[in-house]
This record gives sequence, structure tokens and C-alpha cells, in this order.
Amino acid sequence: MTGAGKLTVVVVLAVSLLMLPALLPGNAPGALASVSHAQAAGERKERKTRKTPAMREKTYKKLSESRELAEADDFVGALRALDSLSRQKNLNSYELAQMYNFYGFIHFSQENYAQAVRDYEKVLAQPDLPLGMETSTIYTVAQLYFTQEDYVRAELQLRKWFAVAENPGPQPYVLLGQALYQQNKYREAIVPVEKAISIRVGQGKPPKENWLLLLRVFYFELGDLAKVEQILKQLLALNPKRDYWIQLSGIYGERDDVNKQLTAYEMVYIQGLLKTSREYVTMAQLYLQSDVPYKAGKVLEKGFKDGLIEKNARNYRLAAQSWTMAQEDGKAIPALVNAAKLSDDGELDVRLANAYFNLRQWRASIDSSRAGIKKGGLKRSDQANILLGMALYNVERYSQAIDAFRLARRDDRSSRMASQWISHVTSERARQEDLRQALAN
Repeated sequence: MTGAGKLTVVVVLAVSLLMLPALLPGNAPGALASVSHAQAAGERKERKTRKTPAMREKTYKKLSESRELAEADDFVGALRALDSLSRQKNLNSYELAQMYNFYGFIHFSQENYAQAVRDYEKVLAQPDLPLGMETSTIYTVAQLYFTQEDYVRAELQLRKWFAVAENPGPQPYVLLGQALYQQNKYREAIVPVEKAISIRVGQGKPPKENWLLLLRVFYFELGDLAKVEQILKQLLALNPKRDYWIQLSGIYGERDDVNKQLTAYEMVYIQGLLKTSREYVTMAQLYLQSDVPYKAGKVLEKGFKDGLIEKNARNYRLAAQSWTMAQEDGKAIPALVNAAKLSDDGELDVRLANAYFNLRQWRASIDSSRAGIKKGGLKRSDQANILLGMALYNVERYSQAIDAFRLARRDDRSSRMASQWISHVTSERARQEDLRQALAN
């Protein structure tokens, strides 16, 4: 049970205890301190048809004694006083109702909720019960059933309460919504919670945040993402929390609206509210999905520098991909170096070799290509050998280049290209040899 729900139970029970001083001998039958204008009005109306017996002085004294002991947290003594009262004969229905009401309060205070419910059921069993007392007791029983997670009975009691309550405030509607939610009655639960919000707005007050959160859960469970989006925007208007922005971004992602998904998530990033490595990586991935690889690279670069992103092969690979897509091979190299060191296969070494090749760093490209081929686990070893052969060609290691191209030629997918390179390198090697001989002569 929520803290707010439990607090409400305490308040309702405490009201019954605190209004005892108004039970003065000789007062009109059923004279009580009113707990609300609605209750008082209900009692006045009910007295036209219900005649409530008067409380006698000896009963009043015993109840007062029990009250004083309870206020001193002497619940054992308070129960003893009530037990003494219960042994008296000829207690009228109103006196019995007040006695059981006190029993209920004390058992609740001892967290004996099952017994408290039984006590309050005995209150309701009394004839000619003042309407106000009946109404508040029904609500208390509903809350106690909720406390015990008996949501079916809680719902039934609340519906019974709504049938007799005058001008109910918003909180009982929320409690009914929670009881329905616990029974997986999501669509039914929406009605009372929206009614509670309507009442509060009618009072000139904004909706309570936790009520909107309930509605968000209901609509999400029903798969109504448009409604979830609407409620998240209301929550952001009340409290622009990072979690709401992230959730809104997630909803846009579910709806494949990448631009809005990025915008919502970016609001969190701009405010410096991203916390975890996963959140920073998500920001970078969203930039990549939106074809903004340079920003993705910057997010990851800052995250690594500030120690906010886990330094693993997967994240370094993402950084390298971002810089490569942004045509920033120089920035991609440090990420690829780190990623390759942490990777068990040679894929990242080959990517690093390709970055070095684009920067015309032939020897570094050769070393990385060979490291990748040696590690193995390559999806296209033929392409790795083509890259190695081209790098070797550029440093005039023609024989080694031809060997690499011959290995690549074994794969039908690279056979034609490798053969063309072999022809070209063979021709270039012959030309260079003829040139050297000419110069020697």
C-alpha cells in the first residue's frame, strides 16, 4: 500500500477517537463533533428517518478512559477498558458502535488489520447507525482491505461508500483506481482517476503528480501510446524531471518517430542530466540514427574523457563508427586502437588498418591488417588481404603484396579484383626493375 493511502487510514480512524469529547451526557441522541460539512449534512438528513439511541454516562466514562490510555500509547490498557465495557449488559446499538469503533482503532494501531476490519464490520452491523459514522466506517473498511491487499473487497466497499457519500473529494476516486489497477482492470481504473483529476482541477489546483503517474501506467498497459505521450507532457509541465524526458523519448522511439525521440533525449543531455554509461551511449546512438555522426562522436569522446562511459570494446567500436561516418579518420584511430586491444577477433584491427590507409599511413595499415588477419574471426578475410596488399604496394613491397592478393583471390567475391591487382603489381614491379637496370647501365 502506498504511504499516502496508509496515512489516510490513520486520519479516518483518529477522527473517530478525537471526536469522543463531544459525547456529553444529556446531549441529543447521536451528538458528535462533525468531521466535515458533507458528513454533518448527511447526519441531519438521516436523523429524519433514523432515531439513534443516546450514549449513557457510564459508557462515556469507559470510552474516555480507553481514549486517554490510547493517547498515552497504552493500547493494552485501552483494550482492557474496552473489554470491561463489553461485559456490561444492555448496551444500546450506538454504544456498541462506538465501542467497536474504538476496538478497531486500537487494533489498527497495533497493525492487526484483520481484526480491525472485523471490529469495523461490527460497527456497520449496528442498527440506526448515524449516517456520518456509517459513511466514514465504510471508507475505513475499504482502506483496511486495501492495506491487506484484498483489492476485490476494497473495490466493493468503495463502491458502497460512493453510493452514500455526499460530494466526495478526489482521493477516494484515486483509491478506487488503485484497487482496480491491482486487479489488472486498467480500462476501468482510468475513469475514477480521471474523475479525481477533474475534481482537483475544478478546485483551481493542478493535478497531483502521482495521479498522473497512475494514468500513465494504465494507458501504457493498454498500449495507448498517444495518451501516454499526452500524460508525460503534463508531467513535464508540472515537474520537468529527467526521467519524464527519457520516458517521452522512449515513447517516440516506440512510435518510430526518430526526430522527436532525439529531441526529447537531447533535452536531458543538454541539461547535463545523463547519469549512466548506458544513457550516454543511447544519446550517441540516437545521433547516429539521425545522421549526426559528428555529435555522436563528441558525446562519446567527452564521456570517455570524463570517465562517464565504460571503456569496453563495444563502446570504443561505436565511437570509431561515429568518427568514421563523420569522415574524421584521425579521431577514429584512438577509439579503434583501444577497441582492437579489447577485442578477441580481428575485425576492429582491420577497421583500424582501413583508417590508417585513408590517412596514407601505409606501414601502420600493414601492421594492423596483419594483426587482424592473425587474430582471425573475420567476416571477409579476402577484403583484409586486399587492404594489406594495397598498403604493401604503396611501400613498394611488391612480392609481399602479390602474396596477399593471391590469398584474397581464393574467395570468389574478390577473385576479379585480386587478379587485377596482381597484374598491376606484376607490371609495376617489372617497370621498376627495367628502370633500375636502365639507370645502372
